[in-house]
Amino acid sequence: MAEEWTTAPASELTLAKLAELFTAGFAGYVIAMRMTAAALAERVCSEAIHLVSSRVVLRGTEPVGLGLISRRGRESRLAAMGVIPEARSRGAGRVLLSALLEEARARRDARMRLEVFEANTQARALYERSGFRLTMRLVGYELQQPRAAVEDLREVDPAEFARQLGKEEVGALPWQLEPASLSAPPSGARCFSLEEKCFAYVPAVSEQAISLRGLLTLRAHRRRGLASRMIGALAAEFPGRRISVPQLVPEGLGAAFFAARGFGAGALPLLELAFTFP
Repeated sequence: MAEEWTTAPASELTLAKLAELFTAGFAGYVIAMRMTAAALAERVCSEAIHLVSSRVVLRGTEPVGLGLISRRGRESRLAAMGVIPEARSRGAGRVLLSALLEEARARRDARMRLEVFEANTQARALYERSGFRLTMRLVGYELQQPRAAVEDLREVDPAEFARQLGKEEVGALPWQLEPASLSAPPSGARCFSLEEKCFAYVPAVSEQAISLRGLLTLRAHRRRGLASRMIGALAAEFPGRRISVPQLVPEGLGAAFFAARGFGAGALPLLELAFTFP
């Protein structure tokens, strides 16, 4: 006998319960993920996650899966979806995804986007069976021992990166790199300017690595070595750390630049998929 699954708005659960469900839903995932209520609250704010539009899937009254939805205009993004191990391959994920798409259709969204690890073939198959199609492959880069060079860096409001990016023509970008997304940075984000011509967006710095989500030289000042100088300046600002570019870069964008400066390919490429509503 087929199991009965229902769904409910994620807003009906506390942040603590949602964080617990998130952690359980990503158990055994490609990358281990542990969520706390505080970290989830940060993501809700910085990623425009709408908990009323997000949903949980239930077995009886027990939540067994979670789908988080970000919204912007007539587009939405499936920011995360996970089902606890005991409910996988039993229809819960399919029911949850179907409910999220129906909600988006009812509010007249034009498109829903998501990212999935290329290696996660099971999740990708679910999305493609539901009508999602590949839009771009996303890659990352790593520089293990950057060469430091002191520069006169100026720290600016992280939202400045989004303002500058919005003035440039850089082609199609994934949701997380679009100016509207970067304009609401997480609390730990920082942005650096070199001569007000080159900008670096750094969402986080750990003891081991600098996370570099955005590197932008204004069009009028390109091919003058400013981006290379920025790499050296970041290495001097945060000595002893590798530089890690998360796998959000459209394949081919900046590839020659990173290769010429010694960056290696990052692990676990992502795929951006999109569902277009008729």
